[in-house]
Amino acid sequence: MPTSEPFSGTERLAASPDAVYAFVTNLDELVKIVPGLVSSERVGDSAIKCSVRPGFSFIRTTLKQTFTIVERVPGKRIVMQVDASGIGTAFTVKAEMDLSPAEGGACDLKWTATIQKMTGLVAAVGTTIIRAAADQVIKQGFDGMRKAVEKRA
Repeated sequence: MPTSEPFSGTERLAASPDAVYAFVTNLDELVKIVPGLVSSERVGDSAIKCSVRPGFSFIRTTLKQTFTIVERVPGKRIVMQVDASGIGTAFTVKAEMDLSPAEGGACDLKWTATIQKMTGLVAAVGTTIIRAAADQVIKQGFDGMRKAVEKRA
């Protein structure tokens, strides 16, 4: 059961839905845009493990994160689960991304991210602080995705 209201939005990217899909499902490339990435290691066709050092005052540990693609519809939809844990904290996020063509050969990426589990110290932090931190990470992630995808297009 979700522990808070989902995050959601739509991002327009100057690349085709197929190009965006190719980027998001290439986990080796995708994790390069993760803010605070320290290292990554592929653990299968649909999963990659990372060490991330978030820049938040309420999380001062290195998080171990696993990104797993749980559903794919080529050029149209990706569902990913992110499991994270560190000293005294753990959370799971489900991210759903739907791709559709937009004018001028662009792609509209409609996304929803739902926190499915949050335990430990991070659960004790107020939802306002969590939302502000998540909004910052989401913005940085989409800025990185935009640069990477549009550079390739």
